[in-house]
This record gives sequence, structure tokens and C-alpha cells, in this order.
Amino acid sequence: MALVDGAEVLLNAAATPRDDVTFSVASAPQPNISVTPTALALPDTQVEGSSSDTVTIANTGTATLTVSDIASDSAAFTVSTSPAPPFDLLAQDPDLSQTVTVTFMPVAEGAQAASITITHNAAGSPTVITATGTGTTATGPAADAVTVVDSQGSAGDDVIVPISIFDVATAPEVVAGGDPVAGIDLTMTYDAALLTPVSDATGTIAAALGSIVPLEWSIEQNVITPGELEIVLAGAFDKLLAGAGTLVNVTFAVDAGAVTNTTSPVGLSRARLNDGAVASTPVGGTFAVVNFMYGDVTGNGDWGGFDGAHVLEHVAQALLAGDHTFPIELAAPVWAPLPLTEAEADSVADVDQSADVTAMDASLILQAAVGILADLPVAPPASPAISAARAAYVINGAATSERPGAHITLTLDASTMAGLRAGELVLEFDGALLRPVDVSLRHGATDDNAQRPLLVQREGDGRLAVAFASARPIEASDALLEVTFEATRDISRARESAIRASHLRLNRSLVETDFTLPFRIEPFQTRLMANYPNPFNPETWIPFELAEAADVTVRIYGLDGGLMRKLELGARAVGEHVGREDAAYWDGRNTDGEAAASGVYIYELTAGDCRALRRMVVMK
Repeated sequence: MALVDGAEVLLNAAATPRDDVTFSVASAPQPNISVTPTALALPDTQVEGSSSDTVTIANTGTATLTVSDIASDSAAFTVSTSPAPPFDLLAQDPDLSQTVTVTFMPVAEGAQAASITITHNAAGSPTVITATGTGTTATGPAADAVTVVDSQGSAGDDVIVPISIFDVATAPEVVAGGDPVAGIDLTMTYDAALLTPVSDATGTIAAALGSIVPLEWSIEQNVITPGELEIVLAGAFDKLLAGAGTLVNVTFAVDAGAVTNTTSPVGLSRARLNDGAVASTPVGGTFAVVNFMYGDVTGNGDWGGFDGAHVLEHVAQALLAGDHTFPIELAAPVWAPLPLTEAEADSVADVDQSADVTAMDASLILQAAVGILADLPVAPPASPAISAARAAYVINGAATSERPGAHITLTLDASTMAGLRAGELVLEFDGALLRPVDVSLRHGATDDNAQRPLLVQREGDGRLAVAFASARPIEASDALLEVTFEATRDISRARESAIRASHLRLNRSLVETDFTLPFRIEPFQTRLMANYPNPFNPETWIPFELAEAADVTVRIYGLDGGLMRKLELGARAVGEHVGREDAAYWDGRNTDGEAAASGVYIYELTAGDCRALRRMVVMK
């Protein structure tokens, strides 16, 4: 036996030379590639939309087939496999094949074509297949569109890709008396090298029911071939989809090595309703890899005071269970192709990655805006130091009186807390008895205008939320937050209530607080008060209080009952009239302008139907 050009050759040789020599040649194992189909005709596709189809590569030879590259010569046609080339297909394994997804995403109208070149180690390499498609004018979504919504996300993060559906109750087949839609079968196509449907020990769990799907519906899902997610939904005939909207939300893990600004089609190769009895048009979308600019909630590509103001407004609204929409939710920022979802925008605002947007995030943004910090986000914080913060603050309160219109002031004193840059406070109160009239950070004696913390306050449903932030540590003399309430004037009986602090955060530390300030409000009464000064010479002031508005007259009598003087005060409002500018004034003279002699005099208040008398003394 000898080896000739790689083949085994059997030599039949005799002892003597012969003219007849028999050769038996056994061929070496060779791979053989099978590609089906050899041409793809993709459906007409709207400009900037997408459609997909697949080809299958198999090895029908006797040696391992190695595919080293698969490439398209047109940007309108992209190819994806999982794994990406190079990959091997073992010999003579009929169950082993590789699916190649070809996605058509036209950027212009008209017929288009591409050559898909498959480079391999079998005879005849490379193998070329053709793909054709026509880009059509984007005239808006079809009336029966089932659409993969455009989405974006960062490398290494999870991203939710919604699939929306038209109002199936309006489908002609249903309107004409057909069965309501109770079964939906979807095949979602994606680049398996870029996106991976999330899973757990039980299998794929990427797809979740959308907002229009009744909770009674079932959802099943599986990845048979990488790059294709099969989703099946089924429901009872009396539990129907609630109009148009999100049918399914699909969560993918974005490859950690994904390159920013990479775009990839995410399509639907199947969108079947009631086994095809109800027509539908699958519409693909695009996924883009973005690098979120943390802290830039306005989306202009920079950090500034406006970003800090938006974040602090968000904090104050959230403390009252409200919502504030960031600009990056309304329009695409300069660093992303799409507006952000609410969850994405909150993540951008959460610059310390604490899983919560706080006033400290606003402080960090302001620090970045003035160059104290070079970059955002910052490292996630350790567990909040609640005990340390508790010792670094005091809340106290005082009221000017217990009467309607009185001011009650609470003071948060954090002057002993080193490095205070941000804070949050929520006060709960009876909105029928009190209203906030002033919230401020007390400014120090130096009145240094070079540094003023940003402060936001919001009120709603008997709760007041205050948030403040500064790029630099707040001076101890300025770390005094004062909140002033005014008691209602509309009260007919004595009332008792309290102001309570239900939330307090200093910097990153969430502080437990049980502060309560009880208070009492007494209603106004119509009454005559003691004059001042008393005794007097020559003048005095006569204070009074009114339970309701009235025309007021004060008369002054001698002990013999003779009228000395009549003071017409005119219409006076509800409340106390005690100051010299508001009380009744007597200059100590009678109606004729003569000075009253020393002695005791009677003064009388008349207000509406009410009368009251008191004594006073002139002493010379």
C-alpha cells in the first residue's frame, strides 16, 4: 500500500515484473454544504421598517463543515446567526443545521437586492444566495399592524421591547360575525449575538402580557432556534383584548460587549391571529445600543442647573405620590435616537445608582455642572447611615398664638451635620386648619449670595414636600429649614390637631422620625379688651375682637352716665383689632374738644347686635 496524492493506493505486484497493475483508490472524507433556499424574496417593506426570512445551512458530507463568514453586500439586508461565524457543523448529522436570518430594512423606495456570501471549507466555496425586496413609501402603519416598537438600551443592561397590536375587535373578520380573537401566535426575530431573551431555571421568561391583555390569558414561549422567539397567547372567548395597545413586553439582555450606536432589526416573521382567520400585518422595529448620559435629564448632552431643577422637582412630586415628566421622556436626547421610557429616564436621574431618585442626585448633578465631579454616574452608596443622621438634626416648632390666622413655624436644624448637601422633608397636616405660607432655608448673618441651595416645595392633600440640594456643603448657619403655616380664619369652634414629619432624608440617609407638633385653634369672639395704657394721660387705645364683620362704634361715658365721646370706627373685619393702627383711639377729650378730668370712665363697644362695657382711668 502506498499513499498517492493523499489517497490510499493498493499495489498488486508479483515477484516478476508485470504489465497489469491494479489500483484501488478510497476518497478522503469531505464536507458538503447544503443551503436552502438559494434565493429569498422578502415582502414589500415600508422605508425604515423591516421584514425577515431565513435560510438553513446543513452539512451532507462526511467531514466537518466549517463556515468562516457570512456577509451581505447591501446595507439594506443584514444577516445574523447564533453563534456568529466561524462555526462548525459535524458530518452526517441530519438534525444539525444552522439558521441564518436575513432582515430587509430599506432606507429608500424601490426594488433592492443583495448577494449573501457564505464562505466555508467545502468544495465550491463561497456559496452565494440572492435576497430581494422592495422598499415602499412609509404611509403610516397598516390598519391591522402588529408592530415591534422601536427600542434602545445600554450594553450589559436589560431592555424591554414592546409588541403592539391594533384593536382586533374592529377586524373585518370579527365585525362580520367571526370568532373574537382568542389566539395569537408570534415569531419574534432578533440578532442573537446582540440580544438574549431573559430566562430562568424553567426556561425562557422574556415575554410578559401587555396592558391590553386580560390577566386570565395564558402566555407560552420558547427559543427553538437562536434568533427566533416563539410566543403563543390564548384566552377565553369572553375575555377579550381591551382595544389597541401593548400586546406583549419582551425583555432582552443586551450583550455586554455591544458597541454604542449599533442598530439591529427586531422583527416578526409570524403574527397569526386565530390561526390566520383574522388578517394581520407584521411590522418590524429597530433596536439601538445607546450610552445613557446619567444626569442629563434635559437631553442636551451636558449637565446644568436645569437638570438639577428637574430632578429636585421630580423628588418633591414623588414624595407626594405625584409624577414629573423629564424632557428626555418627551423628545429624544442628543445621545439617543428615541425618547426614553419613564423607567429609563428615572435611571438617568438616579446618578448615584441607589435605585431611587433623591435630592442627593440633584446635588451630584450640580456638582458635575460646576466641575466638582468629573463624571456621572458615581459609585452606588453604602447602606444609609441612619443612626448618624438621627443625631445630626433637630425639629422643633412654635405658634405665635392659638387664634385664627396665627403662624406656626417648624424648624429643621441640621447645622451639626457635616457635609450636608441635600435634604428631603415631608410634613402632614390638616388642610382644613392650616396652609403653608413660607418655606425657606434660613440664610446666615453674612448673607453670602455666592452660594444658595436649590429648594423646591410642593403641596397636596394635607402634605407638604420640601427638597433642597447644593453642589457644596451647606454652611452650619444656613442649615436651618423653616416651614411656616397659617391657621385658618374660618373656624366656628375650638379645634385641636398636629403637624407630623413623615419623611426625612439628609444627604443619602433616610432618617426615621416621629416628630409631632400638636396645636390648638380657638375661634374669634366678639369681645372688648382692656385699654392700654391704663391709667393714662392724655390718650389711650381700646382693643377689641370680632367674631364676624360688623360696623363698630365705641362710646365713652362719665360715671354719671353722660356721653363724653362717640368714636365711629366703621366696618371692621373678623379678628383681633389690638394694635395702635387698628384699635379704637381716644385722645382723652370730650365732644367739645375739652380734656377729660381725672377719674373713672366707662367705655362701650357696639358691634352689630353685640355690646360690651369696661372701665378705664384718667390720671393726671
